Amino acid sequence: MGKRYVCDYCNKAMVATPAIVRTHNKGLIHQKFVQQHYQQFKDPETILREESKKKRCTKYASGECAYGSICRFTHYSEAQIRELQEMVAAKSMPKDVMFPSFEELVHKLLDEKTNDKQQNSREKDGNTVMYDSNGVTHVFPWTYNSILESYGEDLPPSVQRLKTDDFTDAKIATWG
Repeated sequence: MGKRYVCDYCNKAMVATPAIVRTHNKGLIHQKFVQQHYQQFKDPETILREESKKKRCTKYASGECAYGSICRFTHYSEAQIRELQEMVAAKSMPKDVMFPSFEELVHKLLDEKTNDKQQNSREKDGNTVMYDSNGVTHVFPWTYNSILESYGEDLPPSVQRLKTDDFTDAKIATWG
């Protein structure tokens, strides 16, 4: 007995001669099974792109289409195509994106401008100016990187901006 070829798509065994395998692979039943196998891995965008180009199959509606998934006409109904379009549109829309209103954008812009003015007044000539709750002005001989402020309290203490509240409970006995 010679070698046997088993088609993974059709689950059929046959003699492994090139002519028989070629004839089997060109057959309608084999092509249907191959198409059904790969159809399950297609994403909705690809299915929509392929099916929207095709005309409706008149024989499929009456249940007489012998070609199945390899038919050159679409077997999707208008409702199914619309559902695919909605699915693709929902998939392409970013999640959790809230578009700000015009008023929010204006307030944000105004806040940024006032923060920039305060930042520029605080950092002049390479010094940082800090005002405490008593109205006393403190000038430090360094500047802070404003980018670090966007991290908030997640920075290590050595990199965080100094506040006057940090020194209220400080007990300095001697300077050494």
